[in-house]
Amino acid sequence: MKIPLWLIGLLFAGYTAWCVNYWHCNVCHCCDGATAATTATETSGVPLFNWNADKPVDDPKFLEWKKNLLETKGHQGDTLVITGHYRASEANGEKLALARAASIRDLLAPEFPPNRVKLAAKLVDDDGLAEGSGPKVSAGLSWLKMVLKKEDSAIIESDKDVMLLFPYNSTEKESDPKVDAYLKDLCEKHKATTATFSVVGHTDEVGSDESNLAFGAARAKSVAKILRSNGIAASRITTNSKGETEPVAPNDNEEGRHQNRRVVITVNR
Repeated sequence: MKIPLWLIGLLFAGYTAWCVNYWHCNVCHCCDGATAATTATETSGVPLFNWNADKPVDDPKFLEWKKNLLETKGHQGDTLVITGHYRASEANGEKLALARAASIRDLLAPEFPPNRVKLAAKLVDDDGLAEGSGPKVSAGLSWLKMVLKKEDSAIIESDKDVMLLFPYNSTEKESDPKVDAYLKDLCEKHKATTATFSVVGHTDEVGSDESNLAFGAARAKSVAKILRSNGIAASRITTNSKGETEPVAPNDNEEGRHQNRRVVITVNR
């Protein structure tokens, strides 16, 4: 029996279509459902966690995400609140959520100081995270605004500098056990090293340029005095004043002026 050429061509076309479909779904995994799953694994670098895991999965985009976060890290002195999430089906509940938050805090260090991070835990609705599923976002980030009274002093640590905020019209910081203890620890850490200290005073824009330069210098010298009293040789300390010329916040409100009344300590290792 002779098979018509058109039938042979039809069978060949059908076989070819079956082969292409088989490869598409079983080798490439590019069928509709599989495409959605693959797309879902693409990330922006935000930390993702597997079910019951307290450490995020490795992500080559994390450093880029971290850099973007640090570039928009709130106002001077604001606290980063990291709220770890947990699902009712996961083990250890709040303990797991806090461990997740702590792991993100540790990944942000040393560029973002751990003492400016607050940890929290939150139960969230089931979002499909389960054993064997893909990782999910399991933490939220928000900023807690620093609120200071006019008469308060404060300490703000960044990755490179330490900033002391001064009360209004003050050339010396108010007695604050927390600040005093921090400066003492800072000196103890570097007493036996060759590190030098640069201490620069700043002011708000209230008053004349000359008086603000003098205020800034007096503030820097008062902090240098504390460093010397805690064992740092005078030869290792330099002081300077920028007066009102380098504000870090607007001077049109008390909160901004308070942030501008500061001394910046830089440890040059």
